[in-house]
Amino acid sequence: MNQEVSIFKSKPILFSSLSLLVLFSCSYHLLNRFGFDLSVLIGLAALVFFLSLGKEIKIFLIGSLKKPGENFLILCILFFSFFGILFIFENTAGIGLFVILFFSIYLVFKNQDKNLNNFLFNLMIYSGIFMSIGVLIGFLESLFLSTQFFYHAYDYYPYVGQRLIYSGFGFNHNFSAYIIVVAQSFLFLSRSIFIKNLRLYLTTLFLLSLIITTSKIALLFIFLIICNYLVKKRKIKNIIIITSLAAYLFLSHFVISFNENYELGTVHYRELLFSIGRMDVILGYHGHLKEIYFIELLNNFFLPVNLKDMSQTLGYDPHSLIYSLMILGGFPLALSVLIFIVLGVFKNFKIIEERYPIYYFCGLICIFTEMINWDANNSIFFWVIILYAITISKDSDPPSEVIFENKSGFQRVSPKN
Repeated sequence: MNQEVSIFKSKPILFSSLSLLVLFSCSYHLLNRFGFDLSVLIGLAALVFFLSLGKEIKIFLIGSLKKPGENFLILCILFFSFFGILFIFENTAGIGLFVILFFSIYLVFKNQDKNLNNFLFNLMIYSGIFMSIGVLIGFLESLFLSTQFFYHAYDYYPYVGQRLIYSGFGFNHNFSAYIIVVAQSFLFLSRSIFIKNLRLYLTTLFLLSLIITTSKIALLFIFLIICNYLVKKRKIKNIIIITSLAAYLFLSHFVISFNENYELGTVHYRELLFSIGRMDVILGYHGHLKEIYFIELLNNFFLPVNLKDMSQTLGYDPHSLIYSLMILGGFPLALSVLIFIVLGVFKNFKIIEERYPIYYFCGLICIFTEMINWDANNSIFFWVIILYAITISKDSDPPSEVIFENKSGFQRVSPKN
Protein backbone atom coordinates (compact mmCIF):
# COMPACT_ATOMS: atom_id res chain seq x y z
CA MET A 1 0.00 0.00 0.00
CA ASN A 2 2.93 2.36 0.70
CA GLN A 3 4.02 2.12 -2.92
CA GLU A 4 0.56 3.28 -4.06
CA VAL A 5 0.73 6.28 -1.69
CA SER A 6 4.21 7.12 -2.99
CA ILE A 7 3.06 7.00 -6.63
CA PHE A 8 -0.02 9.08 -5.82
CA LYS A 9 2.13 11.79 -4.18
CA SER A 10 4.84 11.86 -6.84
CA LYS A 11 2.65 11.30 -9.94
CA PRO A 12 -0.99 12.02 -9.04
CA ILE A 13 -2.16 12.51 -12.64
CA LEU A 14 -0.57 9.25 -13.81
CA PHE A 15 -1.93 7.43 -10.75
CA SER A 16 -5.48 8.69 -11.28
CA SER A 17 -5.64 8.32 -15.06
CA LEU A 18 -4.13 4.82 -15.07
CA SER A 19 -6.43 3.65 -12.27
CA LEU A 20 -9.48 5.01 -14.11
CA LEU A 21 -8.33 3.48 -17.39
CA VAL A 22 -8.09 0.02 -15.83
CA LEU A 23 -11.40 0.44 -13.98
CA PHE A 24 -13.23 1.60 -17.12
CA SER A 25 -11.70 -1.25 -19.15
CA CYS A 26 -12.95 -3.84 -16.65
CA SER A 27 -16.45 -2.38 -16.29
CA TYR A 28 -17.00 -1.28 -19.92
CA HIS A 29 -19.13 -4.26 -20.98
CA LEU A 30 -21.06 -4.36 -17.69
CA LEU A 31 -22.16 -0.73 -17.93
CA ASN A 32 -22.76 -1.07 -21.65
CA ARG A 33 -25.50 -3.62 -20.84
CA PHE A 34 -27.28 -0.89 -18.90
CA GLY A 35 -26.93 1.71 -21.66
CA PHE A 36 -23.74 3.48 -20.52
CA ASP A 37 -20.99 3.83 -23.14
CA LEU A 38 -17.55 4.37 -21.60
CA SER A 39 -15.67 4.63 -24.92
CA VAL A 40 -15.05 8.38 -24.62
CA LEU A 41 -14.00 8.10 -20.97
CA ILE A 42 -11.58 5.26 -21.79
CA GLY A 43 -10.08 7.36 -24.57
CA LEU A 44 -9.72 10.41 -22.31
CA ALA A 45 -8.18 8.38 -19.46
CA ALA A 46 -5.70 6.82 -21.89
CA LEU A 47 -4.80 10.21 -23.37
CA VAL A 48 -4.22 11.77 -19.93
CA PHE A 49 -2.10 8.75 -18.95
CA PHE A 50 -0.03 9.24 -22.12
CA LEU A 51 0.42 13.00 -21.53
CA SER A 52 1.45 12.38 -17.91
CA LEU A 53 4.53 10.63 -19.29
CA GLY A 54 5.78 13.80 -20.97
CA LYS A 55 9.24 13.56 -19.39
CA GLU A 56 9.67 9.93 -20.46
CA ILE A 57 8.46 10.71 -23.99
CA LYS A 58 10.96 13.59 -24.29
CA ILE A 59 13.85 11.37 -23.14
CA PHE A 60 12.81 8.66 -25.61
CA LEU A 61 12.60 11.08 -28.56
CA ILE A 62 15.96 12.71 -27.79
CA GLY A 63 17.58 9.29 -27.39
CA SER A 64 16.04 8.11 -30.67
CA LEU A 65 17.47 11.12 -32.53
CA LYS A 66 20.94 10.41 -31.15
CA LYS A 67 20.81 6.63 -31.58
CA PRO A 68 17.89 5.70 -33.90
CA GLY A 69 19.12 2.12 -34.26
CA GLU A 70 18.38 1.30 -30.61
CA ASN A 71 14.68 2.10 -31.02
CA PHE A 72 14.33 1.19 -34.69
CA LEU A 73 11.35 -1.17 -34.31
CA ILE A 74 9.52 1.21 -31.95
CA LEU A 75 9.99 4.05 -34.45
CA CYS A 76 8.75 1.78 -37.25
CA ILE A 77 5.62 0.98 -35.25
CA LEU A 78 4.95 4.67 -34.60
CA PHE A 79 5.61 5.61 -38.24
CA PHE A 80 3.36 2.92 -39.74
CA SER A 81 0.64 3.79 -37.21
CA PHE A 82 0.76 7.39 -38.41
CA PHE A 83 0.75 6.12 -42.00
CA GLY A 84 -2.39 4.11 -41.22
CA ILE A 85 -4.18 7.27 -40.02
CA LEU A 86 -3.20 9.13 -43.18
CA PHE A 87 -4.39 6.23 -45.33
CA ILE A 88 -7.73 5.64 -43.54
CA PHE A 89 -8.62 8.57 -41.29
CA GLU A 90 -11.65 6.70 -39.87
CA ASN A 91 -9.24 4.38 -38.03
CA THR A 92 -7.83 7.28 -35.98
CA ALA A 93 -9.53 6.25 -32.73
CA GLY A 94 -8.45 2.61 -33.04
CA ILE A 95 -4.86 3.43 -33.97
CA GLY A 96 -4.67 6.18 -31.37
CA LEU A 97 -5.71 3.90 -28.50
CA PHE A 98 -3.31 1.20 -29.67
CA VAL A 99 -0.36 3.63 -29.86
CA ILE A 100 -1.16 5.20 -26.49
CA LEU A 101 -1.40 1.86 -24.69
CA PHE A 102 1.59 0.29 -26.44
CA PHE A 103 3.92 3.28 -26.18
CA SER A 104 2.88 4.37 -22.66
CA ILE A 105 3.22 0.91 -21.07
CA TYR A 106 6.54 0.44 -22.86
CA LEU A 107 7.89 3.73 -21.46
CA VAL A 108 6.68 2.88 -17.93
CA PHE A 109 8.51 -0.45 -17.88
CA LYS A 110 11.55 0.87 -19.75
CA ASN A 111 11.99 3.49 -17.02
CA GLN A 112 12.56 0.64 -14.48
CA ASP A 113 10.76 2.47 -11.65
CA LYS A 114 10.13 -0.34 -9.16
CA ASN A 115 7.30 1.48 -7.36
CA LEU A 116 5.52 2.33 -10.60
CA ASN A 117 5.97 -1.21 -11.91
CA ASN A 118 4.57 -2.60 -8.67
CA PHE A 119 1.60 -0.22 -8.92
CA LEU A 120 0.84 -1.61 -12.38
CA PHE A 121 1.16 -5.19 -11.09
CA ASN A 122 -1.31 -4.42 -8.31
CA LEU A 123 -3.77 -2.85 -10.75
CA MET A 124 -3.70 -6.07 -12.76
CA ILE A 125 -4.32 -8.11 -9.59
CA TYR A 126 -7.20 -5.88 -8.48
CA SER A 127 -8.68 -6.24 -11.96
CA GLY A 128 -8.49 -10.02 -11.65
CA ILE A 129 -10.28 -9.87 -8.30
CA PHE A 130 -13.01 -7.70 -9.83
CA MET A 131 -13.51 -10.00 -12.82
CA SER A 132 -13.41 -13.15 -10.65
CA ILE A 133 -16.16 -11.76 -8.44
CA GLY A 134 -18.22 -11.13 -11.57
CA VAL A 135 -17.75 -14.73 -12.73
CA LEU A 136 -18.75 -16.08 -9.31
CA ILE A 137 -21.82 -13.82 -9.27
CA GLY A 138 -22.78 -15.18 -12.69
CA PHE A 139 -22.36 -18.75 -11.46
CA LEU A 140 -24.52 -18.14 -8.37
CA GLU A 141 -27.06 -16.27 -10.48
CA SER A 142 -27.44 -19.29 -12.77
CA LEU A 143 -28.09 -21.52 -9.74
CA PHE A 144 -30.54 -19.43 -7.75
CA LEU A 145 -32.00 -16.65 -9.92
CA SER A 146 -34.01 -16.43 -13.12
CA THR A 147 -32.14 -13.35 -14.41
CA GLN A 148 -29.22 -13.44 -16.82
CA PHE A 149 -27.20 -10.29 -16.10
CA PHE A 150 -23.84 -11.99 -15.51
CA TYR A 151 -24.17 -15.10 -17.65
CA HIS A 152 -26.02 -16.25 -20.77
CA ALA A 153 -26.89 -19.49 -22.51
CA TYR A 154 -25.02 -20.36 -25.70
CA ASP A 155 -27.44 -20.13 -28.64
CA TYR A 156 -25.46 -21.76 -31.44
CA TYR A 157 -25.39 -25.38 -32.60
CA PRO A 158 -24.48 -27.80 -31.11
CA TYR A 159 -24.81 -26.19 -27.64
CA VAL A 160 -28.21 -24.48 -28.04
CA GLY A 161 -29.37 -23.66 -24.51
CA GLN A 162 -27.10 -26.35 -23.04
CA ARG A 163 -23.90 -24.43 -22.34
CA LEU A 164 -23.80 -21.49 -19.94
CA ILE A 165 -21.33 -18.66 -20.54
CA TYR A 166 -20.25 -17.06 -17.26
CA SER A 167 -19.17 -13.69 -18.59
CA GLY A 168 -19.40 -11.89 -15.22
CA PHE A 169 -18.57 -8.22 -15.75
CA GLY A 170 -16.94 -8.89 -19.13
CA PHE A 171 -18.24 -9.25 -22.67
CA ASN A 172 -17.96 -13.04 -22.46
CA HIS A 173 -16.10 -15.76 -20.55
CA ASN A 174 -12.97 -15.32 -22.69
CA PHE A 175 -12.69 -11.60 -21.88
CA SER A 176 -12.94 -12.28 -18.15
CA ALA A 177 -10.50 -15.22 -18.38
CA TYR A 178 -7.82 -13.10 -20.11
CA ILE A 179 -7.81 -10.58 -17.27
CA ILE A 180 -7.81 -13.26 -14.56
CA VAL A 181 -4.86 -15.06 -16.21
CA VAL A 182 -2.89 -11.79 -16.30
CA ALA A 183 -3.79 -11.11 -12.65
CA GLN A 184 -2.60 -14.56 -11.53
CA SER A 185 0.57 -14.09 -13.59
CA PHE A 186 1.52 -10.99 -11.59
CA LEU A 187 0.25 -12.18 -8.20
CA PHE A 188 3.63 -13.56 -7.07
CA LEU A 189 5.53 -10.54 -8.43
CA SER A 190 3.78 -7.92 -6.32
CA ARG A 191 5.80 -6.36 -3.49
CA SER A 192 2.65 -5.28 -1.62
CA ILE A 193 2.53 -6.78 1.89
CA PHE A 194 -1.27 -6.76 1.73
CA ILE A 195 -1.30 -8.83 -1.47
CA LYS A 196 1.48 -11.13 -0.24
CA ASN A 197 -0.63 -12.06 2.76
CA LEU A 198 -3.56 -12.92 0.47
CA ARG A 199 -1.67 -14.89 -2.18
CA LEU A 200 -3.07 -18.29 -1.24
CA TYR A 201 -6.65 -17.01 -1.10
CA LEU A 202 -6.34 -15.01 -4.32
CA THR A 203 -4.77 -17.96 -6.15
CA THR A 204 -7.73 -20.10 -5.07
CA LEU A 205 -10.15 -17.37 -6.21
CA PHE A 206 -8.46 -16.92 -9.60
CA LEU A 207 -8.11 -20.61 -10.42
CA LEU A 208 -11.66 -21.37 -9.29
CA SER A 209 -13.00 -18.54 -11.46
CA LEU A 210 -10.99 -19.75 -14.43
CA ILE A 211 -12.39 -23.26 -14.03
CA ILE A 212 -15.92 -21.86 -13.91
CA THR A 213 -15.42 -19.89 -17.14
CA THR A 214 -14.34 -23.09 -19.01
CA SER A 215 -12.53 -20.75 -21.39
CA LYS A 216 -9.94 -22.36 -23.66
CA ILE A 217 -7.16 -20.13 -22.34
CA ALA A 218 -8.12 -21.05 -18.77
CA LEU A 219 -7.71 -24.74 -19.54
CA LEU A 220 -4.38 -24.09 -21.30
CA PHE A 221 -3.12 -21.97 -18.39
CA ILE A 222 -4.00 -24.59 -15.76
CA PHE A 223 -2.51 -27.38 -17.90
CA LEU A 224 0.79 -25.48 -18.27
CA ILE A 225 0.96 -24.84 -14.52
CA ILE A 226 0.44 -28.55 -13.76
CA CYS A 227 3.01 -29.48 -16.40
CA ASN A 228 5.63 -27.11 -14.92
CA TYR A 229 5.06 -28.43 -11.41
CA LEU A 230 5.09 -32.14 -12.30
CA VAL A 231 7.63 -32.41 -15.14
CA LYS A 232 11.16 -31.79 -13.88
CA LYS A 233 13.25 -32.48 -16.98
CA ARG A 234 13.52 -29.34 -19.05
CA LYS A 235 13.62 -30.97 -22.49
CA ILE A 236 10.58 -33.15 -21.84
CA LYS A 237 8.72 -30.19 -20.35
CA ASN A 238 9.49 -28.02 -23.38
CA ILE A 239 8.34 -30.77 -25.76
CA ILE A 240 5.06 -31.07 -23.86
CA ILE A 241 4.55 -27.29 -23.88
CA ILE A 242 5.27 -26.93 -27.60
CA THR A 243 3.03 -29.89 -28.43
CA SER A 244 0.19 -28.55 -26.27
CA LEU A 245 0.43 -25.10 -27.86
CA ALA A 246 0.35 -26.59 -31.35
CA ALA A 247 -2.67 -28.72 -30.41
CA TYR A 248 -4.34 -25.69 -28.80
CA LEU A 249 -3.97 -23.58 -31.94
CA PHE A 250 -5.06 -26.44 -34.20
CA LEU A 251 -8.18 -27.20 -32.18
CA SER A 252 -8.97 -23.48 -31.97
CA HIS A 253 -9.30 -23.38 -35.76
CA PHE A 254 -10.34 -26.89 -36.73
CA VAL A 255 -12.84 -29.43 -35.38
CA ILE A 256 -12.42 -33.21 -35.43
CA SER A 257 -15.64 -35.24 -35.49
CA PHE A 258 -17.06 -38.56 -36.63
CA ASN A 259 -18.67 -38.84 -40.07
CA GLU A 260 -22.27 -37.57 -40.23
CA ASN A 261 -22.20 -36.74 -36.52
CA TYR A 262 -22.55 -32.96 -37.00
CA GLU A 263 -24.41 -30.35 -39.00
CA LEU A 264 -22.17 -28.83 -41.68
CA GLY A 265 -22.50 -25.10 -42.34
CA THR A 266 -23.17 -24.11 -38.71
CA VAL A 267 -21.02 -21.78 -36.60
CA HIS A 268 -18.56 -24.45 -35.40
CA TYR A 269 -18.71 -26.73 -38.46
CA ARG A 270 -18.06 -24.48 -41.43
CA GLU A 271 -16.45 -26.65 -44.11
CA LEU A 272 -15.28 -30.25 -44.42
CA LEU A 273 -11.57 -30.24 -45.25
CA PHE A 274 -10.69 -33.94 -45.39
CA SER A 275 -11.47 -37.29 -43.80
CA ILE A 276 -9.33 -40.05 -42.30
CA GLY A 277 -11.42 -43.18 -42.00
CA ARG A 278 -14.51 -42.24 -39.99
CA MET A 279 -12.89 -39.06 -38.65
CA ASP A 280 -13.54 -35.71 -40.36
CA VAL A 281 -11.42 -32.57 -40.04
CA ILE A 282 -13.69 -29.53 -40.33
CA LEU A 283 -12.91 -25.83 -40.56
CA GLY A 284 -14.12 -24.25 -37.30
CA TYR A 285 -15.22 -20.78 -36.23
CA HIS A 286 -11.79 -19.17 -35.75
CA GLY A 287 -10.42 -20.93 -38.83
CA HIS A 288 -13.30 -19.50 -40.86
CA LEU A 289 -12.58 -16.00 -39.52
CA LYS A 290 -8.93 -16.27 -40.49
CA GLU A 291 -9.89 -17.43 -43.97
CA ILE A 292 -12.41 -14.69 -44.81
CA TYR A 293 -10.25 -11.91 -43.33
CA PHE A 294 -7.18 -13.17 -45.18
CA ILE A 295 -9.09 -13.12 -48.47
CA GLU A 296 -10.32 -9.56 -47.85
CA LEU A 297 -6.87 -8.34 -46.83
CA LEU A 298 -5.28 -10.09 -49.81
CA ASN A 299 -7.77 -8.47 -52.20
CA ASN A 300 -6.77 -5.13 -50.69
CA PHE A 301 -3.03 -5.95 -51.05
CA PHE A 302 -2.68 -5.90 -47.22
CA LEU A 303 -3.09 -2.12 -47.14
CA PRO A 304 -5.05 -0.40 -44.33
CA VAL A 305 -8.84 -0.57 -44.57
CA ASN A 306 -11.70 0.84 -42.52
CA LEU A 307 -11.97 -1.50 -39.52
CA LYS A 308 -15.61 -0.68 -38.82
CA ASP A 309 -16.69 -1.17 -42.44
CA MET A 310 -14.82 -4.46 -42.77
CA SER A 311 -16.23 -5.84 -39.52
CA GLN A 312 -19.76 -4.91 -40.59
CA THR A 313 -19.30 -6.34 -44.09
CA LEU A 314 -17.92 -9.68 -42.88
CA GLY A 315 -20.16 -9.82 -39.84
CA TYR A 316 -17.34 -10.55 -37.40
CA ASP A 317 -14.53 -8.75 -35.58
CA PRO A 318 -10.99 -9.83 -36.61
CA HIS A 319 -10.37 -12.00 -33.50
CA SER A 320 -6.64 -11.70 -34.13
CA LEU A 321 -4.08 -9.09 -33.06
CA ILE A 322 -2.12 -9.64 -36.28
CA TYR A 323 -5.16 -9.15 -38.51
CA SER A 324 -6.40 -6.09 -36.63
CA LEU A 325 -2.98 -4.43 -36.98
CA MET A 326 -2.98 -5.19 -40.71
CA ILE A 327 -6.38 -3.53 -41.00
CA LEU A 328 -5.29 -0.47 -39.02
CA GLY A 329 -1.81 0.09 -40.44
CA GLY A 330 -1.28 -2.43 -43.20
CA PHE A 331 1.17 -5.31 -43.36
CA PRO A 332 4.22 -3.18 -42.31
CA LEU A 333 2.61 -2.25 -38.97
CA ALA A 334 1.60 -5.85 -38.22
CA LEU A 335 5.06 -7.11 -39.16
CA SER A 336 6.85 -4.47 -37.06
CA VAL A 337 4.78 -5.24 -33.97
CA LEU A 338 5.11 -9.00 -34.47
CA ILE A 339 8.90 -8.84 -34.84
CA PHE A 340 9.17 -6.56 -31.82
CA ILE A 341 7.07 -8.89 -29.64
CA VAL A 342 8.69 -12.14 -30.79
CA LEU A 343 12.28 -10.90 -30.52
CA GLY A 344 11.64 -9.12 -27.23
CA VAL A 345 9.92 -12.04 -25.49
CA PHE A 346 12.37 -14.68 -26.69
CA LYS A 347 15.33 -12.49 -25.72
CA ASN A 348 14.25 -12.74 -22.07
CA PHE A 349 12.46 -16.09 -22.23
CA LYS A 350 15.21 -18.08 -20.50
CA ILE A 351 15.50 -15.46 -17.74
CA ILE A 352 11.76 -15.63 -17.13
CA GLU A 353 11.77 -19.43 -17.12
CA GLU A 354 14.63 -19.67 -14.62
CA ARG A 355 14.04 -16.70 -12.29
CA TYR A 356 10.35 -15.85 -12.39
CA PRO A 357 7.33 -17.55 -10.81
CA ILE A 358 5.72 -20.40 -12.70
CA TYR A 359 2.46 -18.46 -12.89
CA TYR A 360 4.05 -15.56 -14.78
CA PHE A 361 5.93 -17.93 -17.07
CA CYS A 362 2.76 -19.87 -17.94
CA GLY A 363 0.61 -16.75 -18.21
CA LEU A 364 3.06 -15.15 -20.63
CA ILE A 365 3.05 -18.25 -22.84
CA CYS A 366 -0.78 -18.31 -22.87
CA ILE A 367 -1.21 -14.61 -23.68
CA PHE A 368 1.58 -14.71 -26.29
CA THR A 369 -0.12 -17.66 -28.00
CA GLU A 370 -3.60 -16.17 -27.72
CA MET A 371 -2.69 -13.07 -29.75
CA ILE A 372 -3.49 -15.23 -32.80
CA ASN A 373 -7.09 -15.61 -31.56
CA TRP A 374 -7.50 -12.36 -29.59
CA ASP A 375 -7.80 -8.87 -31.04
CA ALA A 376 -5.75 -7.38 -28.21
CA ASN A 377 -4.49 -4.17 -29.83
CA ASN A 378 -6.59 -2.05 -27.43
CA SER A 379 -6.20 -4.23 -24.32
CA ILE A 380 -4.07 -2.74 -21.55
CA PHE A 381 -3.88 -6.19 -19.91
CA PHE A 382 -2.25 -7.74 -22.99
CA TRP A 383 0.33 -4.98 -23.31
CA VAL A 384 1.23 -4.99 -19.61
CA ILE A 385 2.17 -8.68 -19.49
CA ILE A 386 3.87 -8.67 -22.91
CA LEU A 387 5.84 -5.42 -22.56
CA TYR A 388 6.99 -6.26 -19.05
CA ALA A 389 8.52 -9.47 -20.42
CA ILE A 390 10.23 -7.49 -23.19
CA THR A 391 11.69 -4.78 -20.91
CA ILE A 392 13.02 -7.09 -18.18
CA SER A 393 16.63 -6.24 -17.40
CA LYS A 394 19.05 -9.14 -17.61
CA ASP A 395 20.88 -7.91 -14.51
CA SER A 396 17.79 -7.38 -12.35
CA ASP A 397 16.07 -9.86 -10.05
CA PRO A 398 12.32 -10.46 -9.93
CA PRO A 399 10.59 -7.78 -7.82
CA SER A 400 9.39 -10.20 -5.15
CA GLU A 401 10.49 -13.33 -3.32
CA VAL A 402 10.03 -16.17 -5.77
CA ILE A 403 10.72 -19.86 -6.06
CA PHE A 404 12.45 -21.20 -9.11
CA GLU A 405 13.95 -24.51 -10.12
CA ASN A 406 17.69 -24.95 -10.52
CA LYS A 407 19.85 -28.01 -11.09
CA SER A 408 19.70 -29.05 -7.44
CA GLY A 409 15.94 -28.59 -7.07
CA PHE A 410 13.70 -25.74 -5.94
CA GLN A 411 15.29 -22.70 -4.33
CA ARG A 412 13.74 -19.67 -2.65
CA VAL A 413 15.37 -16.38 -3.60
CA SER A 414 14.90 -12.93 -2.10
CA PRO A 415 15.91 -10.24 -4.60
CA LYS A 416 18.36 -7.55 -3.60
CA ASN A 417 16.81 -4.16 -2.85
